Amino acid sequence: MDNNSHICPVTITQNVLMGKWKLTILWILHNKIRRFNELEKLIPSISHGVLAQQLKELERDRLIHRKVYGEVPPKVEYSLTEIGVSFIPVMSQIMEWGVGYIKKTSTCNIDICMKNDFPCNKCHGMLNVD
Repeated sequence: MDNNSHICPVTITQNVLMGKWKLTILWILHNKIRRFNELEKLIPSISHGVLAQQLKELERDRLIHRKVYGEVPPKVEYSLTEIGVSFIPVMSQIMEWGVGYIKKTSTCNIDICMKNDFPCNKCHGMLNVD
């Protein structure tokens, strides 16, 4: 698009952050430079390919920096760019909102818990599921 004045900031933000693990990756990188294997260990549910793809997208969108060292075996480190660092206060606000949301909606629904393998401690304990 040649004229950026018609782009909605909400849509841009949504597009840049679209991806199940991008917020998690940004939060992990907010206080420390990390290597790929460290990120994999810190996000055990993510597949190798998805992590690689989301890192590429975050780099493309200039939220993270990828530094490659000319070593064998290859060493690659990821860190936040200035743009990425500027998003951390927004993430803090999102987390605060999330805490409030959890407190206000903490009533559990056994049907939802059962469908999601009992993420709610109350349901898990009530049914003695191990």
